[in-house]
Amino acid sequence: MPLTAKPAHPPPTEQPQVEPHPAQAPGGPPPTAAPDAGVIEEARRRQQRRRAGAYLLVTAAVVAGLSLLLGTGGNGNSPTSHASPSAGRPLKLTFHHGYPYINAQPERFGVSPSLQAGNVGVCIHVQGEGSCNGPPPTITDPIYGGEVGFDPKEKVGPEGEIDMLFVDQRVAGVRVAHLGTFNAQHFPGLPPGAKQIIFYRPPGSRGTVLAPGLEPSVLNGFARARRGPALTETLLNASGRTIHVSREDATFTLPNSYWHGTHAPPAKGRCAIASSFPRVKTAWGQVARQIAPDRAITVPAWLTCVHMWFSVPRQSFEAALLLNAKAPGSAPAPLWGAVPVPGHPAIVQIPPVEREFHLPPLSPAAAKRILAVDTKHVGLARAEQVLHESQRRTFWEIFVPGTVARRVGPAWLLVRAGNSLQQRIAFLQSLHVSRMDIH
Repeated sequence: MPLTAKPAHPPPTEQPQVEPHPAQAPGGPPPTAAPDAGVIEEARRRQQRRRAGAYLLVTAAVVAGLSLLLGTGGNGNSPTSHASPSAGRPLKLTFHHGYPYINAQPERFGVSPSLQAGNVGVCIHVQGEGSCNGPPPTITDPIYGGEVGFDPKEKVGPEGEIDMLFVDQRVAGVRVAHLGTFNAQHFPGLPPGAKQIIFYRPPGSRGTVLAPGLEPSVLNGFARARRGPALTETLLNASGRTIHVSREDATFTLPNSYWHGTHAPPAKGRCAIASSFPRVKTAWGQVARQIAPDRAITVPAWLTCVHMWFSVPRQSFEAALLLNAKAPGSAPAPLWGAVPVPGHPAIVQIPPVEREFHLPPLSPAAAKRILAVDTKHVGLARAEQVLHESQRRTFWEIFVPGTVARRVGPAWLLVRAGNSLQQRIAFLQSLHVSRMDIH
């Protein structure tokens, strides 16, 4: 997954991966206008550029102000990151005790389940990049996230490029044409058995990195790639033999239905959850209309039966019911990274993985422009409030959202968002499953 940015793909269709902390309001599947669009635009312009390529190509970013309302949900493998023009300093990849550092800072990443209803997928986030709803490793494709696309080009930009893949235990390394062979390594924070492959290309390096399974012919017609070699990636097993990869769409997605909180949930939905939390309202929900096993996956994974956003005064909560993807009705595998919660023996938590970063102060001209943009969306009073809140210029990049969960029969009932671990636990305890038709 190369890091530098070139916009070429659709806007995000899953919950934003870069946001203020804590999130104050839910997003949802249908596109909505953000009340702080000016702040988003300015943050996009200022944040350091990154590019995600080949197997995890990511190009759309969302960095919002304090009252983030932007979010969509969709089908398929959806990018959730940014592409902002910036002349960032050259990237530098080093290793300390085998662990990668980017510009002397530990590399941050997160791999977590997708919560899209009817989907068996993963969300992957690496510093400034992210993609959601791509498949877990399958029989024909041992890469987490599957194939999103690629960014054809002639040469690497002034920041250089760091490429990475997340793979299952079958993969021992990758051979990159014209560059060499790079080993797969186990790193803390990855799912059990998962490995990462990472390598660096300095500024000016020529050529387009092609994910395993892509042929050089895909570059035909791309002027930016004509004078650069096709850097095809070939996965290798422990014996050095080629692992053949199918580039067919392996994302397992069942039919689902969506509803707004003001409407009744679809009658054909196979699962339903509700909350008794004080003053709670349903913002939106999405539910699977069919249940079936995904027999192609090679690692533990989960099929989302229902996914909902709830709002209460001053905060919001994301909830989902996850089934065993390979055998719905059987006990689900332990959630990646889950640990017990002291004092709550029936609850586990996935601690958040996040990074705080600061944007430079706004110039008077930039503040005026942001105010004008936001005023068109929400009026002058609210725009002035958002601008004032954004002056703190502190944001959190979320790699893995803070999560709590408990078992309900053959499923995990899961909660994200909220303002604290205690609030997530309280909301999880308020939830009950009113329907689970998984036969």
